Amino acid sequence: MKPLLEISHLTLAVGRAGREIVRDVSLSIAPGEFVGIVGESGSGKTQAARAIMGLTPLPLVRTAGSITFEGAEITSASSERLRELRGARIGMVFQEPMTSLNPSMPIGRQLDEGLALHRPQLTPAQRLEMALAMLERVGIADPQGTLVAWPHEFSGGMRQRMMLASVMLLEPALLIADEPTTALDAVIQRDVLELMVSLTR
Repeated sequence: MKPLLEISHLTLAVGRAGREIVRDVSLSIAPGEFVGIVGESGSGKTQAARAIMGLTPLPLVRTAGSITFEGAEITSASSERLRELRGARIGMVFQEPMTSLNPSMPIGRQLDEGLALHRPQLTPAQRLEMALAMLERVGIADPQGTLVAWPHEFSGGMRQRMMLASVMLLEPALLIADEPTTALDAVIQRDVLELMVSLTR
């Protein structure tokens, strides 16, 4: 089986001649496979994950290596191509859901954005139906009420569930989770991880 994602000797540095933040990382992920990356805080896990999405912040640059997704090299992909992949084919759940969810938009509008962008063939009514169904799947007790609510009205665990719903609505081929249980208590951590496994399966 061909790998879904293949990273080969990836190196990221601060500028072309600056300090290396990520050095010589290689890994291969097959469809349906779960892979965990373990390392101390500041070891470069987040930046390696962001590199897959083409979201490494300046002045961080790739100085070596390649990233192949679904058989195509994406390290040299255009910004337009990367925008097509983000969300639709590669989804990412970031560390802190409060900074990932837009505080100035109700939950429903945020769920609708990705569908409207990547699934233009769907009607507003179809998108609404999908959003409600996904909120129910991630364990939101009142999906209808949640659509008109704001991120600050929910706990960290609930916001993380909404972030998962937003990402999984588009059924990405690859889900990247960057410490998705940070700042959550142990019981909620377990619930979120079990939910992620269930949704990906």
